[in-house]
Amino acid sequence: MTTKRALFLVMVAGLTACAAPAPAQDATPQPTISVEPDRPPLDPTDRIKDTSWVVGTVTADSSGPCYHLTTDDGTRYALHSTDGTKLVKGVRMRIRTEHAKVPADCGAGKLVEMVAAEPLR
Repeated sequence: MTTKRALFLVMVAGLTACAAPAPAQDATPQPTISVEPDRPPLDPTDRIKDTSWVVGTVTADSSGPCYHLTTDDGTRYALHSTDGTKLVKGVRMRIRTEHAKVPADCGAGKLVEMVAAEPLR
């Protein structure tokens, strides 16, 4: 064996001895999420009900499902409800509304769902 080769082997052996030991493998498996939904949710999960009250005058007699109301500032509403509420033309009402749940052709005005109606005195 040559001196250079012997010196090389001594250096490699020394470096190998100085190397940090490999980290021990953890015998405990880490938890994982293995349950995935088999289908998407039936209803949107981020639905935010935007409700508000509007006050105005009923502009046409109706027992539904479409109603018409105009506020004092001139905003026209095309209201939709399948509850069968009777609204009489000329009566001032306070109406609680939500975004329209179904597309409906209720004529001119902002289409909203009517969820409550109270006559004003």
